[in-house]
Amino acid sequence: MSKKKYKYDPKTLSYNEVELTWRDHLRKVSYHLMSALLVSFLILFFSYSWIKRQGIKEANKSNAYQGEKTLVELQNYKDRLAILEEFATELQLRDDNVYRVIFGADPYNPSKREMGTGGNPMKYKYLEGLEHGEIAKDIAKKVEALEQKLVAQSLSFDSVINMAKNKEALLLSIPSIQPISNTDLTRIASGFGYRMHPVYKIQKMHAGIDFTADSGTEIFATGDGVVYKAEVMSGYGNIVIIDHGFGYKTRYAHCSAFKCKPGQKVKRGEVIALVGNTGISTGPHVHYEVHYKGKAVNPVSYFFNDLSAEEYDEVVKIASRPTQSM
Repeated sequence: MSKKKYKYDPKTLSYNEVELTWRDHLRKVSYHLMSALLVSFLILFFSYSWIKRQGIKEANKSNAYQGEKTLVELQNYKDRLAILEEFATELQLRDDNVYRVIFGADPYNPSKREMGTGGNPMKYKYLEGLEHGEIAKDIAKKVEALEQKLVAQSLSFDSVINMAKNKEALLLSIPSIQPISNTDLTRIASGFGYRMHPVYKIQKMHAGIDFTADSGTEIFATGDGVVYKAEVMSGYGNIVIIDHGFGYKTRYAHCSAFKCKPGQKVKRGEVIALVGNTGISTGPHVHYEVHYKGKAVNPVSYFFNDLSAEEYDEVVKIASRPTQSM
């Protein structure tokens, strides 16, 4: 089946091909993931409910019906519970390692998955009088553990669904363009990693990328967010820090002037400052950093919104050269 999309143009009375963007593809993947998630959860939930009802029913049969057949049935329920436990564990692994990874979220708190299990051992005393009380007690314990796992998984899925609903805000907030106009790809002077410090002449960690430009060149916000700081900082000179939410912050250092103020909401591509030579700097440039969950990461990994595949590969090569930072 063709994956192309067409839109009817009433002016030309014809259908024109519509090119899907990366945002359209991400939206389709999100929908498929959420559908698979919900179907899996519903299968597990209804299977568990049926086994719980049947297990209790068999465990409470009168002595006239207890015997070898009852023992076999109880063992079958126990085996089915073991399969459902494996299924629930698989859902948990997918939740932590697939669904949450897609949205950049931490795994669900393990202590919440175990909350409520164990407790008073007397809760199963009513089963001790049954002919097959021990296996019935084992089933009851497994049912309780699975019930708690389902409750925790349901709460976790609720948060994943909310993240899926907020994916548009996430896409707009992720810093995904270069902080200055760099159409000819010649502005990158120094990349992320250990570089020779221009003043101290020693190898030091360079936590961002330096872009050369004339003083007064416009600096852009690389994603939607709120201005966290616009002030003078030791070494960085005049610096703007934007909090994009979802664990992301960006820094724009050595500015000559601010075009924003703390607390101001900004959009991707909006001018927030001008290139300068303040702080510890050997020439006009903007030092740009991306921080994710408090840790500096390589900004080049996020230049995917304004570059073609060929341009991105070229930027990666340029940024990886062992040059001196500015």
